[in-house]
Amino acid sequence: MKDLNRRLFLTASAAAPVALAAARPASAALGDISLKAALEGRKSSRRFATTPVPEDALLRLLWAANGGNRPESGGLTSPSWRSANDTVIYVATADGLFRHANDKNTLEKISDTDIRAASSDSAFVARAPALLIFVSDGEALRKAAEGADEQALTVGAHVNAAIAAQNVYLACVAEGLGTCLIGGAANREAIATELKLPEGSIVTYIQPVGTAR
Repeated sequence: MKDLNRRLFLTASAAAPVALAAARPASAALGDISLKAALEGRKSSRRFATTPVPEDALLRLLWAANGGNRPESGGLTSPSWRSANDTVIYVATADGLFRHANDKNTLEKISDTDIRAASSDSAFVARAPALLIFVSDGEALRKAAEGADEQALTVGAHVNAAIAAQNVYLACVAEGLGTCLIGGAANREAIATELKLPEGSIVTYIQPVGTAR
């Protein structure tokens, strides 16, 4: 774990019975690459093949986004404002809707409904094999940032999610996948309804992922 590339794509080893797939040690699909190469290859893609994203690759992306990298302290791969650790990532696919459990690096199915098309009016979002949905846990954020006003909380939620999304961008380069980050074109109210989010939660961004065309 001394090497940045090895840390970036290492996953946890335990799986819960309700998880979609067990997290397991894995290296990047295209082989380890340098941070410099990942930054040079980072770009936004909006055209995707229909080929599903392999489960192990998807778990590596999610670990890079917001996975545990220091089990002894509960530390994560992405920092957050006031250590709120409020970012929760959901994944929408043709098979349904899943929640990323970042402590185990597993995907837990919460619905059979495919909400990709409802998540944005942009047609390419519905065609992407996987859609990451970033949500700020309002309760966790407010507890960590006690006394902060609503504007500060909203900014903090979006910054925390954006950092995690940038990690996904870099991991996608190593996995040979494409992605882009979407804010304004996200149907936040529809997403919140589909996810049955509690009051105070904030849908920050959506991020389609797939093989770029």
